[in-house]
Amino acid sequence: MIEDPMNCEDGACEVPAVESKEIAAAPEKNGDRLIYVGDPMCSWCWGITNHLEKLKLEYANQFDFELILGGLRPGGGEEWTEDFRAMIRSHWEHVQEASGQPFDYSFFDREQFNYDTEPSARAVRVIRDVDASKEWEFYKRLQQAFYAENKDVHDLETYKKLCEELDLNYSTFESLFLSQGYKQLVYQDFAKAQQLGVRGFPAVVLKKGEEYFAVSMGYSDYDKMKATLKSILA
Repeated sequence: MIEDPMNCEDGACEVPAVESKEIAAAPEKNGDRLIYVGDPMCSWCWGITNHLEKLKLEYANQFDFELILGGLRPGGGEEWTEDFRAMIRSHWEHVQEASGQPFDYSFFDREQFNYDTEPSARAVRVIRDVDASKEWEFYKRLQQAFYAENKDVHDLETYKKLCEELDLNYSTFESLFLSQGYKQLVYQDFAKAQQLGVRGFPAVVLKKGEEYFAVSMGYSDYDKMKATLKSILA
């Protein structure tokens, strides 16, 4: 087997240091909040989604929610070899076993695929500015399209259908998504994740006052995250 360039064992996908090209992190938000660092193309992030959704809803009246895009493999570039496909497939199988989330394994029948995670992250970053109230729904729906429906997240048609489904203006989305500005803006999220000390996804962090507390570094189910959160708050 080839060396795992994504290192997605043990419930988390680790990433190398982002070459930020002098890009500063996004401005810090004020107030107590539940922070989630994830990536639409991180399999363990797909695994934690339903558990995090339940936790998010339970504490919605107590904490705001912030999604930070981690940047799993911006640029991709790994050769689509049999070994690479087998490695990714093994990650998916582990996540499915742990979480019960659905996966469409016909993805691995593709003749070619560049596992570049930047475009899907950029798409979510665009929605944050188009309609922030739908950012999380778009993120979840994009994960589902990729993992459970074998949709091509490098194809604009995929984003067009998601925008139509969520009643988002696709023309606005497309112009921003293809702009050089948003190709830079998404790297602010990647830099912010690293400033928080997050080097693997998924990561759930509670910001309370000026302090940050780890709720989950890697995959956890709802019960475990809730118990950790209650311990922090106690």
